[in-house]
Amino acid sequence: MKNLMLSEYLLILFLFVLFFVTGCGKYLDAVPDKSLSVPNSVADYQALLENELMFISAPALGEIGSDDLYLPDALWETQVLFVRDAYHWSKDLNEGLNSSNWNNPYQKIYYANIVLEGIEKLGESQPSAELDVLKGWALFCRANAFYDVQEIYGQPYKPGSADHDLGIPLRLNTNLREKTLRASVLKTFQQILKDLDEAVRLLPATVLKTNRNRPTKAAAYALMARATLIMQNYGQALKYADECLKHYNSLVDYNSFNPGSTLPFSPLNDEVIYTGIQLYYNDRSWQVERDFYLSYASNDLRRSLFFTEDAASKAVVFKGFYSASPYAFNGFTTAEVYMVKAECEARTGNNPAALTALNTLLVKRAKAGSYMPFDASSVPDVLSLVLTERRKECLFRNLRWSDLRRLNQDPQFAKTLTRTVKGVTYQLPPNDPRYALPIPDSEIRMNDIPQNNR
Repeated sequence: MKNLMLSEYLLILFLFVLFFVTGCGKYLDAVPDKSLSVPNSVADYQALLENELMFISAPALGEIGSDDLYLPDALWETQVLFVRDAYHWSKDLNEGLNSSNWNNPYQKIYYANIVLEGIEKLGESQPSAELDVLKGWALFCRANAFYDVQEIYGQPYKPGSADHDLGIPLRLNTNLREKTLRASVLKTFQQILKDLDEAVRLLPATVLKTNRNRPTKAAAYALMARATLIMQNYGQALKYADECLKHYNSLVDYNSFNPGSTLPFSPLNDEVIYTGIQLYYNDRSWQVERDFYLSYASNDLRRSLFFTEDAASKAVVFKGFYSASPYAFNGFTTAEVYMVKAECEARTGNNPAALTALNTLLVKRAKAGSYMPFDASSVPDVLSLVLTERRKECLFRNLRWSDLRRLNQDPQFAKTLTRTVKGVTYQLPPNDPRYALPIPDSEIRMNDIPQNNR
């Protein structure tokens, strides 16, 4: 409880600083009795979408259960219950309790639906350009939240069975009394892409230097690339990645950052397309296995900018959050999009283009003058190289769990996860049912939907 209270204090402090910098409104916070608040203007709806909930508290359960995170016994014991359970893939993860990992994304969806319904009511009373941007913003937020829930609680996307595998409830209005059944995985992703297809036409083209919590066309294309990559539609994912990079392709040179800094990156650094924060914090909890840390070459600046070593405990702690806080980043960056492009080029048979995309990114991560570009003639397996670098680049950005769910379907990349906690060894084989986490019991009862098989 003490750690949780500390996390809440730090989050409030971080958000205060962020909102001071970005000038975000807080419509909900300004209304003493939120049950009586009725937004009725563009400014009201914009403030609703700028409420901090819309870009914080993304589900982190997958990150906790992935092979990236390492919690030694003494640290595992200090975690809250859902973290301890998620870490060793407990079958009864919620243990009868409500879960903010489920509730928070659906609250975002509800807010987005309020805005979408409100826009229809405003009609001709407001300039259409303002309403278009607002609508695109709400559609992006809803799609982003649907995606976050699907990748934790929905069945993994499998092209051969996605039309009948269970996805998530798709709540498309504000009627809280309406029961919403679980859509198929295919319908879930179709809704995500439908929202984004409309959003990308409505959102502005320019990524703002300050307000990174406001989505743009680049952000919508980045999410479309992320979603279609998970769908294993690599041709479409490549198309969306290229569209994103046409709109915004800035990369930062890691030589310009201070490796001695506790939190070296700014949430407004030029790689951030759209910001986001995960729902998990505990002092020094973002640790990795030493062997993984050593996989970063000595001239790789990520080794010193991403990690700090504790000589006494031998712990390797991650510090390279683009949130500039101990809360893991959950947004969209050009670096991720370059990695999507590299993978999709490799999967569609264009290895030289894959390595060009990879080299474009990695030269920005190496000590000045030390980088030796990869060449197709000297790389026996380009796809394996790209996937290895994707994991190293996108560490703790809430992508690894989704990648495991996807890559486990290919025997070449399938992996059994193993953890030992308090002397007990746990395993998570490829394609295990536990890759879809249990939906909270209250939701199962309320909407009479089937639980995931654990």
